[in-house]
Amino acid sequence: MNRIMRNYIKSFLIYSVALAFLSCSTDAPEPEVSFNVDNANPQVGEAITFNISGGADTYVFYTGDTSHDFANSHLVLTEGIDVDKEFVVLATDSLPKIKDFLQPYIDSHNENAGENDQLDLDVIITNIATQVGLEYTNKLTAAYIIWEYMTQLQGQVTKDIVDMFYEDKSTLLAPEGGFSTGFAINRYEKTFEYTYTTPGMYVVTLIASNLSNKQYSGSGYQDDRTSSGDEYDINRTIRELIITVQP
Repeated sequence: MNRIMRNYIKSFLIYSVALAFLSCSTDAPEPEVSFNVDNANPQVGEAITFNISGGADTYVFYTGDTSHDFANSHLVLTEGIDVDKEFVVLATDSLPKIKDFLQPYIDSHNENAGENDQLDLDVIITNIATQVGLEYTNKLTAAYIIWEYMTQLQGQVTKDIVDMFYEDKSTLLAPEGGFSTGFAINRYEKTFEYTYTTPGMYVVTLIASNLSNKQYSGSGYQDDRTSSGDEYDINRTIRELIITVQP
């Protein structure tokens, strides 16, 4: 086989694989979900249980109380804003939330990966723990650092981790006390137990998200790894209910 023929076959194979891969990329479907609670009028200190119906890739609860109010979350307060100055840091108590958030992504990957390409969630969390206390003035940098611990996953996953579970202390945007954070829910169990410590009326918010395959454009990851995380379609469904906590 001559050199020209070998190059032709090589180019044809590359084109065929790329075409097949791109044809698998679809938009993220809108999650169809709802949720309810076993007691919407609990006493202070009384545990209540939320139950989710429907399907999505990830679920995050904002319970509406201090530091967990969706109205003060990064997703809400920075919507449509070009963030010029950022300052984020990871706290130790966020690691269990990140582990719960990552579990379905790891499970999905391992179901389809070969024996030599399996991901170990405990190892990934151990690696992410090395980032505790480190300060980043660019959220994309923080997301890229932890993406290097799980490069088999899509970049949007780690962007969401930084958005939802890092402490955001950006001086120009953060509300007093910092951005509110949510609680990641296991998509297989779809239940969440919570106890309120202060009486009052709270808006509980469920964020259900689906993520598309990578929508390749330009050079993809070849030249600009940090910004290509935007080449994913993410579709969120937001549901709310009211909890009235009695003294």
